[in-house]
Amino acid sequence: MDKALLFVFRKLVTGITGFTSQKEGILGLLEEGREYMLRPGQTAGAQNKMVYDVLAGLMTPVMPPIYKTFMTGIFGEKQYGPWPWAPWLTSFVTPTFFGFLVGPSRPNRRIDGALGGLVVEKCKFLQESGCKGMCMNICKLPAEQFFDQHLGLPLTVTPNFETQECQWSFGEVPVVPEEDKRIPAGCLTGCPTREVLKEVQQAKQCY
Repeated sequence: MDKALLFVFRKLVTGITGFTSQKEGILGLLEEGREYMLRPGQTAGAQNKMVYDVLAGLMTPVMPPIYKTFMTGIFGEKQYGPWPWAPWLTSFVTPTFFGFLVGPSRPNRRIDGALGGLVVEKCKFLQESGCKGMCMNICKLPAEQFFDQHLGLPLTVTPNFETQECQWSFGEVPVVPEEDKRIPAGCLTGCPTREVLKEVQQAKQCY
């Protein structure tokens, strides 16, 4: 299933960006994401929207209405939830559909101690990319936006840039990046994206 989901995910990415890497698997996806991120005039908002649209395509038009009904209580234009079980149950369902991108994970408690957490033991996306910008704009922020705006359930994604562990807290409203003291300033040491930016002499923030 992981290979099938990664194949579909990459097809959706290349369909939007128009660039296809010759590398296989997650390395090819990372190259496609880095190429899109380094395009002249590229913005963080455009990167977020690209992944948001890919996630929407991955879920198909069928899954969101089902999720909204049984998890977040959205009927038409009114929202009555999220239901009490939504964060907890989502933490058990998510590993099946996102393992291809982030690697093995297991349910735990959220940052605030409540049920509905998910810990990625070693995020392979962050591990392979070594890039804070890609983690922020092609994983953390679009995932938070997608769950909140598309599915009606707040989500806080908290990557640890030292251990490469990542905490997902379903039902927890995220802090804006500029106010999140857990996010380090500047690029990560050894970030390959930073080296590319030096080569092309671009001045670009990491996120």
